[in-house]
Amino acid sequence: MAETQPAPLIRIAVTFPRPDGPGPVRYGTRMTTDLVASFAPSVETRQRALAALQQRGFSVTLEGRLSASIRGTREAFEALFGTRLTVITFTSDATTKYSADAVLYPAPDAPWAPDATLASMLDDAYIQWPHIYMNQRFAASAPSPMPPQVRYHHLRVPGDVALLLNAARVHRQGTTGKGVRVAMIDSGFAHGHAYFQEMGYNSSVVLAPGATNKDRDGNGHGTGESANLLAIAPDITFIGVKLDNEQNPNLGASILEGFQEALRHNPHVISVSLGYDLAFFNRQHYLSLPNGLRALEAEIAQAVADGMVVVFAAGNGHVAFPGMMPDVLSACPQSPVRSNRQRDSCSSRPGRSSPQGRRA
Repeated sequence: MAETQPAPLIRIAVTFPRPDGPGPVRYGTRMTTDLVASFAPSVETRQRALAALQQRGFSVTLEGRLSASIRGTREAFEALFGTRLTVITFTSDATTKYSADAVLYPAPDAPWAPDATLASMLDDAYIQWPHIYMNQRFAASAPSPMPPQVRYHHLRVPGDVALLLNAARVHRQGTTGKGVRVAMIDSGFAHGHAYFQEMGYNSSVVLAPGATNKDRDGNGHGTGESANLLAIAPDITFIGVKLDNEQNPNLGASILEGFQEALRHNPHVISVSLGYDLAFFNRQHYLSLPNGLRALEAEIAQAVADGMVVVFAAGNGHVAFPGMMPDVLSACPQSPVRSNRQRDSCSSRPGRSSPQGRRA
């Protein structure tokens, strides 16, 4: 069997110091909508740091409010940060599919001696790990406006989804999402499929850095999630942000890059049914948020503070981040056929805050 090879270019999240102190990673606290505005770096600080990184051979793929996504070679990263990278591999199973099967990352005992001049311009820089698709994949069928015949319980789109989520009555009252821009970040969106063409949705697809083929979805996850969303709000302006690269999954975009791309389209809502599982293999939970996810956390908090509604998956038995963030809406799977004694795979805890002061 051939050895698993990570992508030749490493995906890196960069944060910057704020004018009067450390940035969101080194400050060491969780970001909230009340706190995040104070961590915005100055334009001069950001531009100076990014120019220095480009001089060292890194390329800037996208920028957010508080962070930037860059890519660079193994050699450039090891030289700049005085470290050694090793190959970390990931194995997908029926319920957890990783977006990539390998990544380069410093081992726990690797040295860390970053260039002092550049280090003074940065808050921190972390290699981005593969995200996961929090559902099971099913075999594809031939394109048709009608769903395939299957032997397991399922919901038909759009009718069943709209009915069970109480959207059908709202539609009859004239509320269908018209005028609302929704960006969905996912594997891809095969909206050339006969079903989507027949429905006549107002949809477009953009590629995040490293993603390929706007009209393909080799995974199928994003296409299915978008069908559910459009069943609820058929007249939204849908912007699909594709992350996947079918030719080489290790070259696809990180969730941070996808989020930064979504921000460029000024959406009212950002919906993401992906994330990270913050549990070890024995299912013991992480006790703190990994520093590599703090740039994403800061960008999400800033987006909510700016008035956007941000939705992330609560997972299917996962310890799901960013779905656990108190300032996002966490979407949980529910079954209409379960008994009253059975609980869903996740539930809102009393007192959990959500956008615009609502309580869940």
